[in-house]
Amino acid sequence: MSRRLEVLLHDQPVGTLSEMPGGGVEFRLFDTYRELVPRPVLGQKFEDDLERVHYSRKGLRLPDFFANLTPEGRLRDIIEDSAGLETGDDLALLAFVGRDLPGAVTVRSLEDEGAGSSSNESPGSAVEDDEAVNEGLRFSLAGVQLKFSMLREAEKLTLPAKDSSGEWIVKLDSPTFPHLPENEYSMLEWARAAGFDVPECHLHRVEDIEGFPRSYAPSGTRVLAIRRYDRLPEERVHQEDFVQALGLPPKRKFGQLTYDAMPGLVRRFINEEAVEELVRRLVFVVACGNNDAHLKNWSLVYPDKIRARWSPLYDQVATVAWEIPDRRLALKLGGEEAFSRIDRAAFERLIERAKIERGRGMELLDKTLEELRTAWRAITRDLPIPQEHIAALREHWRKVPLLRAAGALD
Repeated sequence: MSRRLEVLLHDQPVGTLSEMPGGGVEFRLFDTYRELVPRPVLGQKFEDDLERVHYSRKGLRLPDFFANLTPEGRLRDIIEDSAGLETGDDLALLAFVGRDLPGAVTVRSLEDEGAGSSSNESPGSAVEDDEAVNEGLRFSLAGVQLKFSMLREAEKLTLPAKDSSGEWIVKLDSPTFPHLPENEYSMLEWARAAGFDVPECHLHRVEDIEGFPRSYAPSGTRVLAIRRYDRLPEERVHQEDFVQALGLPPKRKFGQLTYDAMPGLVRRFINEEAVEELVRRLVFVVACGNNDAHLKNWSLVYPDKIRARWSPLYDQVATVAWEIPDRRLALKLGGEEAFSRIDRAAFERLIERAKIERGRGMELLDKTLEELRTAWRAITRDLPIPQEHIAALREHWRKVPLLRAAGALD
């Protein structure tokens, strides 16, 4: 029998994911959801045509929106192994983590076609006994960096118990990029000091995590705990990243679009004011030397369930701190990719394409740069970022024409 999952938004059924005879998966919205007035938004791509049936692409097992909800990399491997899932069975994986997905979406398995009853067990899973599964791993977070959805109380972090979900994203150190938690924490605090909307975050010792396999992170390292902006005490806040909003598969987070094309999308998805915030955030991406600000690191939230807003700023890392061969932005800005070619002219081209009045746009650029320099001077001595990362960031400011013209990062 073909497997089916019911998709819910804010605990209300909105559609079904169904396995097709040929092996793909289709998603159909319910008539009852389409006819709701007002109707909570599941995703921008669905709003384009509510009658459309969405199919998985060749080589993928889920339609794009849902493929972007499943965990990636090592986290995926850990969850599949813990749950006894078949490697690559995206439908079973989505069902297993379906109660703790990003945003306000949840999924549950339909036990059979006739009854329409549901459960939280994964279809096709080899594991029947919950005691054989680490219930704390029933969550999904996108991204290659190893991270977990956890609870935080005082100075302790724990994996959620059964039937509960995490309120904090906890990011572990990386053997490839040592001191990654300290770096990201410092960049987020720098952004906060400069007036950006940033989630609450804290650094912890890995030893502060209770009931956590030590094999996932070396003793003596630190972890970064970030409060989830999609979780409130009484409800979930829906969100989607720009890959989902554009109806793209996860692998197209790089290079499918340019930063120059984003203003038109932001104006359509949110409003005019949000376009200026995009410019400010792009200034920070350049200022902190972040070459990983791909489309999955830009997100919309729906606080009233209908109108999109910018999510708080997240996933900001000074990637220039490590010896990596690629010194380019994740996407083109003003027609340029290399940090060494980002100057005022590049931002002028961006501002022109954003349809912001030139004088207003350049004033916004200069004001943001000065706010960042002022904030850096005020907080740098209190940041846990390693000195060699600071040196790399200062060197970055000397090499990037836009930043060099703004003044040294002292």
